[in-house]
Amino acid sequence: MTTTAVALLFGSTAAFAADANAFGERLKAVAAEQNVTLSYDGASSEGDDVVLSGLTAMPQGEEPAKLGDVTFEGVTGSTEAGWKVARVPIDDIDVTEDDTHTTVTGIAIEGLELLPTDRSSLPPAKQMSALYFDKAGIESVSVEEKGTKVFDLSGASIENTINDDDTFSSDFDFGSFNADFSTADAETVQAMGDLGYTKMNGSVEGSASWDPKTGTLTLDPFEIDVENAGNLSFTYEMSGYTPAFIQSMQQISQQMRQNPEADQNGGMAMMGLLSQLSLGSADITFTDDSLTKKLLDYYAKKQGTTADQLAQQLEGMVPAALAQLNNPEFQKKVSDAVSTFLKDPKSLSISIDPETPVPAMQIMGAAMGAPQTLPQVLSLDVTANDASSE
Repeated sequence: MTTTAVALLFGSTAAFAADANAFGERLKAVAAEQNVTLSYDGASSEGDDVVLSGLTAMPQGEEPAKLGDVTFEGVTGSTEAGWKVARVPIDDIDVTEDDTHTTVTGIAIEGLELLPTDRSSLPPAKQMSALYFDKAGIESVSVEEKGTKVFDLSGASIENTINDDDTFSSDFDFGSFNADFSTADAETVQAMGDLGYTKMNGSVEGSASWDPKTGTLTLDPFEIDVENAGNLSFTYEMSGYTPAFIQSMQQISQQMRQNPEADQNGGMAMMGLLSQLSLGSADITFTDDSLTKKLLDYYAKKQGTTADQLAQQLEGMVPAALAQLNNPEFQKKVSDAVSTFLKDPKSLSISIDPETPVPAMQIMGAAMGAPQTLPQVLSLDVTANDASSE
């Protein structure tokens, strides 16, 4: 019985070790599809975990990054059926180059999947790539120059969700950041000091969704918020971004990488693909939090004038800049919005909201052949201090 038990134990361990190797090889293959070359010294198992020792990742055209021994926690599956990993913690990074010291902590990926080659039965979001994850995050990033902290970031994360109706959504938060310009070059220190931004802090976050059935891709919103400066918000909705479109784009990109000399043909093929896309709406809004006045004061001082006089000069430049469009109505709309904003900086918005989505090729054709028609083609609007955009 003892001999039998040992044989069974040895056999099961060897089988899982083979699975660890198979997992590692599949990870290398999936990474290669993402233009990343992976290498490691060995693959082993520890219970349900797989450890790849001496793991190195090298994105195409970049220097290799040594990740060390990486543990993939809670590994299940196979190459044929697909691999699932509960969590992948990455060792903290601590690097010093010359006078720059960088640390990154709390790196982890949750719900990692290495999907099978045949993904036809999976949700569309998982058919587009062999790599999928539920969540990835970084607790903190810190950069020091000559012992002084010049940048730090905390709480960065990306969370992906496939809903019951097969729509896909992604929430990304690049975290809260703080920047200190006191150790920058003298010109930058002087400029940022004059603007009142020796230090700057803020956040960057956004949300996107994709409906594979309609091909609708939405960004709503992407926001950059900087304290005592302002908020920049960007949204859009486009259609035609179907699974078939994505697959065609991937195939063309792969062909162009494999045969760089055929770039011209690939470019024409890409142009053909673009004809399948349409723009439904878009909006970019800047909500001021004292940045505009600081910029006017700064540049007025450099030019030996006042902020009010500089604002008047800018107001006068707008009609001249738009005159070549030969669209007086749109020219007046933009001029009025800029004038209103400069007199009382609250918000400035540029929006596109046509009754029906506008094909990408129609937009390109109008831009090249009749740019004066673009405001009508896109239902382009420019507004200032609009309560609905604040």
